[in-house]
Amino acid sequence: MKTWDNHSISASAYYRFTDNVIEDVRFINAGVMENTYMNIAKKENTGMEFVAKNSLFKILNLTSSVNLYYNKMNATVYSNPYDSAIETTIPSQSNFTWSANILANLMFSKTFSGQITGDYSAPTIIAQGIEAPEYSINLGLRKTFLDRKLSLNFMANDIFDMNRERTTTSGTGFYQKSESYFHGRMIGLSVSYNFGNMKPKQTDMKKKGSSGEMNMDMGE
Repeated sequence: MKTWDNHSISASAYYRFTDNVIEDVRFINAGVMENTYMNIAKKENTGMEFVAKNSLFKILNLTSSVNLYYNKMNATVYSNPYDSAIETTIPSQSNFTWSANILANLMFSKTFSGQITGDYSAPTIIAQGIEAPEYSINLGLRKTFLDRKLSLNFMANDIFDMNRERTTTSGTGFYQKSESYFHGRMIGLSVSYNFGNMKPKQTDMKKKGSSGEMNMDMGE
């Protein structure tokens, strides 16, 4: 981890092994496409993650993360528990992929703030195929009144309505492209009022300042 006056960056390397990964399996049975979810595969992820925090122009705080990794799924054979004659071979797959996230906090004034988040995931492998990129952008605004006791909050999730899942899969006797829409756009407005004293106690602040703990926000 490296820090400057208004900036910091941290890096971590990792290796993750997951057994019995739950995957969607498709196969043709008597001319009919069937699919099920089973614990069938072993997956390995090896990569590096970088997290940067930046304070800019006194009103903008950025937290950005990039995850670069090599993804591998081992070969396996799916055997239908209800019909032993049905078996589907799932070949080994691997690819280099990445994901990114950015969180921007904006302080327009002492009583008015905003937040924008963006997420992106590059193509990833799944059993029998690949999943297309996914991305979304969220927005939030907050205005406080009456010495911050009253707050007005506005939020908008997936503001461009881009939340969808696109996959390409193939196997014995089939090649399929599918796209699922979740209609994740959601807009909300809320009002809250604090009746008590929400400020931290002086003793609690001293304890927190003397603990010496370091919080390194490492995502997956």
